[in-house]
Order: sequence, then C-alpha cells, then structure tokens
Amino acid sequence: MLRVQDSTAKRLGLDRLDEDKLILEFVRWAEGRLKKWLDYAKGALLFVMVPDDPESGLFYIYDRARQTFFMVDLAEVPRYGGYRLEEFEQMAQVFGLKALARNPRDLAETR
Repeated sequence: MLRVQDSTAKRLGLDRLDEDKLILEFVRWAEGRLKKWLDYAKGALLFVMVPDDPESGLFYIYDRARQTFFMVDLAEVPRYGGYRLEEFEQMAQVFGLKALARNPRDLAETR
C-alpha cells in the first residue's frame, strides 16, 4: 500500500501530480511497465510487469478517494513471481478485481 500523502510519496513528488501522471509515476517508481489500465469513477485497476519477464505481472488498485495504491495479493493462487498478460482478463474476472476497482472502499487498509 502506498498513500499519496505519506512521506515516501511526498519525497517522490507524487502528491503534486494530476491523477494520470500520478499513476504513470507510481508504475515508474515500482520499476515496472504498465500493461493494462482500467479506469473507473472511484478507482483504477492496473496490471504492472517487470520488463522482459513475461510472468511478472502484479495487480494494483488505485483508490481515488483515499489517494492510495493497493497491491492485490491473490493468495488463493499458489504461484510466486506474478502472472502473464494473457491471464489478466481471467484473473480479474475470477477474483472480482474489476468490481474492487469500481468500489475500492471494500479494500481494507493494512500495513
């Protein structure tokens, strides 16, 4: 979880960016490449991959109201390292990630 108003994000200048630039800068900070970006009124679903690693994709949800990025851990899937781009739609559907991005308030804040 990364909150835009936290000190780490402020040090990176994330608190001064508009939302589109904020999301792109978050991905750059995570040292990944944005492969999918689904935008909704209350949030966004992001799929970020490590360059040159086809099985490194991770899901993130951005909550606009809380200005917070959440990494989504699919604990039910026993695979270390991430997912392939081809798996995005199926995983997003099976685990309800699009619904969570539409209403990110359902995500609990944990540290």
